[in-house]
Amino acid sequence: MMKIKDKYLRILVLLIVLFLVINIVLFALKIITQILFWVILIVAAVFAYKVLPKMKR
Repeated sequence: MMKIKDKYLRILVLLIVLFLVINIVLFALKIITQILFWVILIVAAVFAYKVLPKMKR
């Protein structure tokens, strides 16, 4: 049985992936700038590398 905490983490990860896909699409359509694209990408990477493992504990 999946714990409630695991469900929330899975939903959070799916939302971040969706956000990154939208980020790539907006950049490809030239709706957002290159700087904003990289800032969003770096923030997501830091979240995945630093924050997400702490939330798993």
